[in-house]
Amino acid sequence: MDYEFWKEIHYRGGIPAVRSALADLPEDLPPQEAGAAAELALKVIEEDIARINARADEAEARARDLAEQTREVNRQLTENAPRGSHEA
Repeated sequence: MDYEFWKEIHYRGGIPAVRSALADLPEDLPPQEAGAAAELALKVIEEDIARINARADEAEARARDLAEQTREVNRQLTENAPRGSHEA
């Protein structure tokens, strides 16, 4: 799943593609068209940032779930451990 996510981010090109596209715009581009190009560039970057942040939030939630599961397993092991086994 992570591979596909990052593959798509890379395929879209992100900031380097936007930078390159903006650099390739003609210098005599009318201001309205330049503004539209800049808005589109910002949208692409904002979408990628939002997707990466959402992915980070999912990973953080998963890490919290795993930590809670680990605590529960440790609690159960402690409760079910034979008395005095830690002294051996």
